Amino acid sequence: MTTSKKILFVGLNTVDMQFFVNGFPKPNTKTKAKQNEIAAGGPATNAAIACAALGSQTELLSPIGKHSLSRFLINDIIKHGVQLLDPIRDIDSKPIFASIITDEINGERTIFSYHPEVNHTLLIEELELENYHEYSMALFDGFYPDLAIPIAELFKQHGITTVLDGGSWKSGLSELLPFIDIAICSSDFYVPGTNSISDLFESLKDYDIQKIAITQGADSIVCFNKKKVTELVVPQVKAVDTLGAGDFIHGAFCHYYALESNFELALQKASVVASESCTFNGTRSWLQNIDAIKKTIEQIF
Repeated sequence: MTTSKKILFVGLNTVDMQFFVNGFPKPNTKTKAKQNEIAAGGPATNAAIACAALGSQTELLSPIGKHSLSRFLINDIIKHGVQLLDPIRDIDSKPIFASIITDEINGERTIFSYHPEVNHTLLIEELELENYHEYSMALFDGFYPDLAIPIAELFKQHGITTVLDGGSWKSGLSELLPFIDIAICSSDFYVPGTNSISDLFESLKDYDIQKIAITQGADSIVCFNKKKVTELVVPQVKAVDTLGAGDFIHGAFCHYYALESNFELALQKASVVASESCTFNGTRSWLQNIDAIKKTIEQIF
């Protein structure tokens, strides 16, 4: 089941190189990985792929440009059902790399990333803004604010739901937040000057954001919906790899919220998707089980 309108994801893409090891390596040692995966990553990219896998019409607006790995990134995104809009497709660029070490003992991951300083000329004309009526909602991961802010402002003006993936505080967010309807943040996300969940709720409410959720990994999701605060229990699983789980919960939330406009229910369903993804290695193998995951959600809810 899906809506007739598209869901737009705006933000980062990366080249993810993931290594699975039996215990995190000690300094000054050589470690032979038990398994290796390479895939397109990034918060908006992973979220878009999860949303498309669940059945929504999904577009990703993310700068890739021209480099030796462009075709790999494009193919990986498109083959998972996501339409790609690359605003710098004709401009020489450098890829953003992320190396991930996943500890198979506990499923935890450590990420090393390299973001080259490139003067991207971001061309928002790539998104035909006059066709905004084709979209039901958009998610922004906080990267590329010069690209995100005009789109969020336009969508907000026309009553199209805007969602923030708040992984961590980034430059430009204070200008983006006034155009956000829903904020789904990690426990690592804090508006400058805040140091608690209650402070964060109050700070985001100052931006007139009335629906806020704080994800805490395997712990409960704390939700603020207008004036009501609730906690949603997250399904407990034996995690083998947590990489991408936070991104997948955002993508799944967008899919379910676009269908039903029920904040808490969409979060609960999305938490099942994210939890199940943690029972598979890598950010792609869980997609092979998507039908079973959807069936589980139907049975629970």
